[in-house]
Amino acid sequence: MSEERRRNIVAVPIWGIFLLFLGIVFLLQTLDVLPWALWGTLWRFWPVLIIIVGLGILLRRYNAWLVSLLILVILGGCLGIAISQHGPSLPGGIATESYTVPFNDMERAEIEIDFSAGSITIGSLLPGSPNFIEADSQVRNGRGTMDVDFRQEGGEGGLRLSTTNQQFWDDGGIRWEINLTRDIPLVISIESAASNVVLDLSRLQVTELRLDVDAGNCQVTMPSSAGTSDIEIDSDAANIEITIPEGVAARIHVDTNLSICEVDTSRFPGHGDYYVSPDFDSAENRIEMAIECDIGRVEVR
Repeated sequence: MSEERRRNIVAVPIWGIFLLFLGIVFLLQTLDVLPWALWGTLWRFWPVLIIIVGLGILLRRYNAWLVSLLILVILGGCLGIAISQHGPSLPGGIATESYTVPFNDMERAEIEIDFSAGSITIGSLLPGSPNFIEADSQVRNGRGTMDVDFRQEGGEGGLRLSTTNQQFWDDGGIRWEINLTRDIPLVISIESAASNVVLDLSRLQVTELRLDVDAGNCQVTMPSSAGTSDIEIDSDAANIEITIPEGVAARIHVDTNLSICEVDTSRFPGHGDYYVSPDFDSAENRIEMAIECDIGRVEVR
């Protein structure tokens, strides 16, 4: 009797359905159909996961396809409600703020950035620029001003940029464009949530990068002539695209959970738990990279 009962129990692929749902959302966001700031609304539907698991248990004696369809309908309904709640931007203008720090004979600097629900771009200043940083912030509806904390002791500079008066569920009306000096070594730490992040570090002397991305899209071009760079990337529910310039060697360790990982093995052959350039040990410019990704996608090329 117990064997017959077990035969009547069906396994509903709940996590497969959930990954399918996430993949559809990511696809629509990378195609600019949905805004990345929508995650600021979607996260409030997390109790639905408990409901779905409960349905999977209660309905495990029914047809697995029907139960799967029911779960997809529930997830699709949540997405529709989140889109309607996210809605268009409220009426209001766009305010622009600019921030500049002169170079002042700095020899190295540490930069911390805390950013959410918007779009941020980081690049490099022109050669010979007298400034350490030039930053522009565009704010819609007067929300999310740029908070700046800069200090310098001797040749050591420290800068922290963060958003103030910003709610995680806002409409993604914040856009930052930051350009940094290419003349000194930089240590950069970035925490980002529900945002689109574009980092062009190719001309910067970034010796250390700590990148924490939650529910967003991130494109990173690594340094091309910074010597040895130590990179750590931690992402949850995010799409990460990493470009390593030609002529730069890399040793890459990837730890994924329910994620898709694509590494260009023609440049970085697999060796155990690592992907390593053949000339890594002798390369003048090289990157030591550790990537941890939970529920998302990572591409390294």
